[in-house]
Amino acid sequence: LLQGLQPGTITFIDSSDRLVFELVNLFCFQAVAEMHEQVLWVDGGNSVNPYDLNAICKRYRVPPEEVLHDITVSRAFTAYQMSTLIEDMLDPEVARIRTGLVVISCFPDLFQDADMNWTESLQLMRRAMEKLRALTEEHSLITIITNYGMAKLMSRKGLRPLLYDGADRVVRIDGKGDSVRVTLPKEGEGMLYRPVVRNQTTL
Repeated sequence: LLQGLQPGTITFIDSSDRLVFELVNLFCFQAVAEMHEQVLWVDGGNSVNPYDLNAICKRYRVPPEEVLHDITVSRAFTAYQMSTLIEDMLDPEVARIRTGLVVISCFPDLFQDADMNWTESLQLMRRAMEKLRALTEEHSLITIITNYGMAKLMSRKGLRPLLYDGADRVVRIDGKGDSVRVTLPKEGEGMLYRPVVRNQTTL
């Protein structure tokens, strides 16, 4: 359903299921192991788990150190730190390591702090999205932005349109009991995915 992610494009993954984290880990693994690209990962939700990445490497019989060495992670703990990382520090880092994949995980989380004025938060996010768009097109990057918890986007005015309209491709992952519904709203396509135990297949 997802096929390949194209250079020069932004993909936004909006999910109510933890499958989003495994999906992003797989994209990072493929970028390093198959495309021989380096990854820049800006994490806004403390979601990076090296043990999960390590497990994927072992599943594909690739030495973990060969993959983890090429994934650079920066964690933000406030909205202002996230803004600074994207607007001021991402550009020189992209040029320095010649990355092919940029991940901004749990992007909306820090901007929804109760102590922040929402108008200011929205403006900071809009500037960050504009910077990501310029970087993505200038360096032909594959950029992935994620949100975990779909209800977050409905609780703040203007947030959902900013992320859905600002991305070239939107992937929605809805948890449905023991399965998930994966849809591409802009293409009008979707599928039901039912994970199974490792090394098992289904008909």
